[in-house]
Amino acid sequence: MASTRGESARDYWFCQLAGWGALTGFSIISSSFGSWHAALQFALAKLFLMATGLGLSHLWRARLRRQGWLERPRGFPYARLAAGVLLLALAQTACLVWTDQLFRGGALFDDEPAMLAFNIGLLVFIWAVVFAVWTLCYAMALARRRAGRFELEKLRLEVSVKDAELRALQAQVNPHFFFNSLNSIRALTYEDADAAARAIGQLAGMMRYSLQAGQAPLVALGDELAAVRAYLDMEKLRFDERLQLDIDVAPGLGAVRLPPMVLQTLAENAVRHGVERSSGPCRIAIRARRLDGMLEVAVANEGRIAAHSDSTRLGLANARDRLLLQCGAQAGISLREAGGWVHALVRLPLEHHPLETP
Repeated sequence: MASTRGESARDYWFCQLAGWGALTGFSIISSSFGSWHAALQFALAKLFLMATGLGLSHLWRARLRRQGWLERPRGFPYARLAAGVLLLALAQTACLVWTDQLFRGGALFDDEPAMLAFNIGLLVFIWAVVFAVWTLCYAMALARRRAGRFELEKLRLEVSVKDAELRALQAQVNPHFFFNSLNSIRALTYEDADAAARAIGQLAGMMRYSLQAGQAPLVALGDELAAVRAYLDMEKLRFDERLQLDIDVAPGLGAVRLPPMVLQTLAENAVRHGVERSSGPCRIAIRARRLDGMLEVAVANEGRIAAHSDSTRLGLANARDRLLLQCGAQAGISLREAGGWVHALVRLPLEHHPLETP
């Protein structure tokens, strides 16, 4: 914030000096004069007027900021602004007359009274135009800065909303995952106490990963696959030979980052709607590869898509939303059934997720 204020002050003074300097330079160059002595007096007078104009405009800025006339949402107080500009023009004209007396010996008063009155009126009009243009430029600068500030606040709000959505979605995943794992362990306690103890240890490790992953918006594919393997190994204790696992990941993809627990959700669906519903061996295959600048991770299981399963739709919608929020509109999840297999495919762009060899 302090840096922004410093930049605004620097820009303001740059514009002030550049504007009044350019006006003074143009006035000096465009005016004709005779001897170098007269030219020097004229230049000094113009420089002095530059200083008074800059000072008056700076005081006018302070007044505008204090009254907030250019920041009112319901319109500007045009009458007050016009009165202020007229007062500035009168003050600057008075400074010009005094400067003419100081540097040019009152040459302005050499004219006839009628011509003098006309010249004074013309000077007041010219300076009124100058200060009106100055006020307009300042109002435009304020409007531009205000628009930039609103845009920044909008972006900050969008980021906050996005972060809240992600946390809410992750909060939906973790209890669901924990509940399914406890059901698996409960079934083991009646069949094999040692296997149940090993499963509890694996569950503790997975929950540790889940808690750590919840602190970061993205995790490495290698870490996510390790957690998925641990989960499926735990489920294999319950299903024994009924669960057959095959994982094939192309080299160099372990460091690609994706939202945490996405593959975990798909693996749970594969177990629940594939292995649990099968009376014989059921294969689960996980594949990861690059294709046309995209990362594709497929989690497939033998079986069929459950016709009426709210949990499957909720899990996929959850994972799809997190991919969209974290990885952009190109990312997504599709689900299809073909040849006795159910294929869940995760796709996300690789350009924002640099590849590193794990």
